[in-house]
Amino acid sequence: MAIVTLSEALLQRLSAPTRRILRDKALCGFCLKVNKRSLSFLVATSVQGRQLRMTLGRWPLISVEEARTLAKVVLRDCRSGLVPSRRRKASMPTVKDAILAYGIAKRLKPGSKKRYDSIFRTHFGDWLDRPVSALADPGFAEDCHKFGQTKGAALAEVGRGVVGSLFKYLNAVHGLNLVSPFGRLAAAGLLPERSKPRARLLRDEGINLTCGAIDFEGGVVSIPDTKNGKPHSLPITPMMEVILRRRCMGLAEADRLFTGVSKEHLYAMAQRLGAPRFMLHDLRKLVATTGERLKVGDAVLRRILNHTAPTSDVLHAHYVSLDPADVLAPLVLIQGELSRLMGR
Repeated sequence: MAIVTLSEALLQRLSAPTRRILRDKALCGFCLKVNKRSLSFLVATSVQGRQLRMTLGRWPLISVEEARTLAKVVLRDCRSGLVPSRRRKASMPTVKDAILAYGIAKRLKPGSKKRYDSIFRTHFGDWLDRPVSALADPGFAEDCHKFGQTKGAALAEVGRGVVGSLFKYLNAVHGLNLVSPFGRLAAAGLLPERSKPRARLLRDEGINLTCGAIDFEGGVVSIPDTKNGKPHSLPITPMMEVILRRRCMGLAEADRLFTGVSKEHLYAMAQRLGAPRFMLHDLRKLVATTGERLKVGDAVLRRILNHTAPTSDVLHAHYVSLDPADVLAPLVLIQGELSRLMGR
């Protein structure tokens, strides 16, 4: 067992933990059990000649100092020869701590964690330092009512989802019976109508492509604004030229080629010809997979897909630099193979 000084800073630094037990340097018998998904405080000592292990609670549902205080009581009893008859229960965490614990337990992405923090800090800030059991008070329901009446449909839906998910977690972990006020408010017609789904247009690289970005004489398509922030350019293959010339016909340089074209439109056209339902990202994967099967090199595939090499790959991240002309033949090869597979 490693001997350390248990602190909040130390626990926050633990990443991808492996199973082990850490002993506290300051309080003998106070330990932290480290699992892949949880960090639990416990007392490991002996009483009346027998080994004793007692779990005190999980971090961050209880803090290090709260657990240390509980451990002192248990250790004092053990050293007096008293065998603890039951597990000590920690007090309910605050709403702020519960949000942190929920994010860790559910392995939320940074963006999702930020959404939970923002919703409660901005709209329910008065409740952050109260115990989670206080969320059953009528005052919280009143705040939810006010939130639903004063915010737009989209934000109201986000708030409803955040509160509902957190309540389910608290009920499961702490044995509470919290009921989200948003359910009752919706049933009473006191929430705005659900926002309509956003039109699922082509990703920005496609929807913002203009005629001015097509250089037929130079044989290059230029895309200045991409997902990874790096300008991209591709050679115009014979197959692409037929499509691009048709799309550019009658348009000015500033006109967009695919205005109003939705993902559903593309799905429907492909399905009418016998294709299964797919996502646009599947087409990107299809190009990469086809190129790999045709033995197209990694550097060329990265250049076609505008994929950034990992920083550890010094050769491709810093030294290899390919122009549109360098990937013309491989791109023609891939498109030809895709046409063959489609039976064209």
